[in-house]
Amino acid sequence: MPLKRVRSSYWLEVVVVAGVSVATFLLSARFDLVEAIVRFSREHEGWEIDEILTVSVVLMILLAIYAVKRWRELIAANRIIKQKNDDLQNAFQEIKQLKGIIPICANCKKIRDDKGYWHQVEVYIGEHTAAEFSHGLCPDCVKKLHPGIAERYHTLSG
Repeated sequence: MPLKRVRSSYWLEVVVVAGVSVATFLLSARFDLVEAIVRFSREHEGWEIDEILTVSVVLMILLAIYAVKRWRELIAANRIIKQKNDDLQNAFQEIKQLKGIIPICANCKKIRDDKGYWHQVEVYIGEHTAAEFSHGLCPDCVKKLHPGIAERYHTLSG
């Protein structure tokens, strides 16, 4: 759920709670509800209504404490989620990815970009990914380009 929607939902709940509280106060003042309940409780002492009221008040207080605790936990969880989302956004920004078909020269292995320019493989991949290159020569190229070094290396290692 988007953060904006959560905030608007929160304020809607605050307005509803405030409205119900004001309505309860007005009804209670108009009809003297507490006095009526006390009168009814005295008339029916055997029903233990006053104890039920006491338990109800304690239960409401405990529920309020629980609600505040849960509210704080949700705020902490939302902070963690926001931090994780920020971390993911940052990681996503850093990721470069190659997709689709990459046109490459069959001879020199240069790659053509979207604008039609040709680039060496190392340059193109370096610009489009997070990869870095280290150059070396494979054994076949060492033999082809430096035959004397290849023979000396072979006699030393064998």
